[in-house]
Amino acid sequence: MYIWDALYGKINFDSLIYRCMLSPEVQRLREVRLCNINSLCITGSANINRFEHSVGTAYLASINIESNAQRHLKLSKKDKETFIVSALLHDVANGPFGHSYEYIMEKQGFVPEKGIGDVLLRGGNGSYKQSTTFEPIFFGRLKSLHNILDVARISSISKIISGEHPLSPLINSSIDLDNIDNVFRMAYHMGFQFTKEAPFILAKSMFITDGKVVFKREAEPFLNEWFHVRKQVYEFLLLNPQEFAGKYMLTEAMDILFECISEKKAEDKDIKWYYTDYELMIALNGLNEVPLERKMLLFKGIDPQLINSISQITLETQRKADLRDYLQSVELMIPIKEKGKSGNSKHLQLNENYQLSFDDANIVKISDRGMVFTIEGINFYKVISFHGNTSKIVSRLMTGDLYDCLLIIKTDDINKYGDFLDYSKRVIIEADIEARIKIDGTFSHLRIGVHPILDVKKTERQLSVFFNDSDTPVVVGKNASRCLLIGVFLKNEPYGLSHGKVALAKHRQRLREVILSYFASYFVNGAIEVPLYEEAIKYGK
Repeated sequence: MYIWDALYGKINFDSLIYRCMLSPEVQRLREVRLCNINSLCITGSANINRFEHSVGTAYLASINIESNAQRHLKLSKKDKETFIVSALLHDVANGPFGHSYEYIMEKQGFVPEKGIGDVLLRGGNGSYKQSTTFEPIFFGRLKSLHNILDVARISSISKIISGEHPLSPLINSSIDLDNIDNVFRMAYHMGFQFTKEAPFILAKSMFITDGKVVFKREAEPFLNEWFHVRKQVYEFLLLNPQEFAGKYMLTEAMDILFECISEKKAEDKDIKWYYTDYELMIALNGLNEVPLERKMLLFKGIDPQLINSISQITLETQRKADLRDYLQSVELMIPIKEKGKSGNSKHLQLNENYQLSFDDANIVKISDRGMVFTIEGINFYKVISFHGNTSKIVSRLMTGDLYDCLLIIKTDDINKYGDFLDYSKRVIIEADIEARIKIDGTFSHLRIGVHPILDVKKTERQLSVFFNDSDTPVVVGKNASRCLLIGVFLKNEPYGLSHGKVALAKHRQRLREVILSYFASYFVNGAIEVPLYEEAIKYGK
């Protein structure tokens, strides 16, 4: 048996590597993409699988550990073999669609690199709930790596992959065998030009000494090449509008599913770490019309002290009257239509017999004529009931009817990343933006989505690299990117990509200005718009 690789040609391994490679855990990676989404527009990267990358990384590991540069380690054959197996298995705990899934799972408490030991052991984690299972993980096959590798070797592999072993920097650092293969493999399939021998030369020239990675000086031009190729790859993957839209739609669908699970509205649903990309799509496609709630911001500037004073009034009729008078005096950000009445008003009208409650979290809940409102801090919301439908989202995603990317903005206020990553906070931001744009009647029907990408050392990475002829590190790269990218999308189905036209063409600039104004005040240092498709203009042929 041999592997014929697009980058490296014919690859041969010892029998233990092949046995591990043919385990269900590793074979599953043939159905898991290296990219975070099934890319529609960057077609070369759309179907690279993690199996291909894992084999490539293992091959570079075999070159590295047998190179003259590593002879000083005096490793036994078993130690070398363990290292190569670690390189092969470094992605074995990764879920479907790579980081898109990983970001969701991290919120549920499952981190692939840290959970690798559990995945390799006999039981392991069946799902994000950390349950121990013996269920089939791939085409009816149970996990088998624990039958191939003994406990001591599994422990060593887990430490190497998670960064707790002397050899870890070779596959777990700012530049390592993993991202050498990853960058050049992506670049190859995306059609970018580079020196084909670069991965080999880098693998042969890097070695471990004093706990750090050191390169032979002759590898310097190939390190610079890796750096520039990497920048090209990441600018396309992070800034392409359709790539951005696809990541948001997948994340949105998974967030809705987990919300339904947490609210016990989809108890029969789950997402396993071992799902393939297609299995994840099937799971998401099976959830239809689940009743959920969202909050629409009506007023920002509620007086918390006044609300607290009102809550202390013992006579209920007086408490309700005082709150009603206060709420009816404020001018709402957007006009609302009251149930049973015609026309819209920017002033709330409450019946005398409306329902009022104060909970332990200082949230005020108001119910009147089928409408529900809440006061949370300085914000006054209308609670809107709707049906979450992941089936519709993934149907559009898989058929190419992507959300329309209105704009991509950039800010250096990366501390706000959590506001967008947290689903409960993000939907409030989306509702807040919708409230702003609905002031203009032209945009009253629009549904807005936002998605974050944290670009810290992704599109640009500054490296301190040690060479064998000097004790002083050489800095590769002028700057390290450190920003937050926010994609803003029109979610309405009539504006999807399949309609083949620019939505709201006459009003698009005005809409962008309103949204930019919102984010300019939201972020401490403001935000700027990133020109769409600039990456293609920059690197296009």
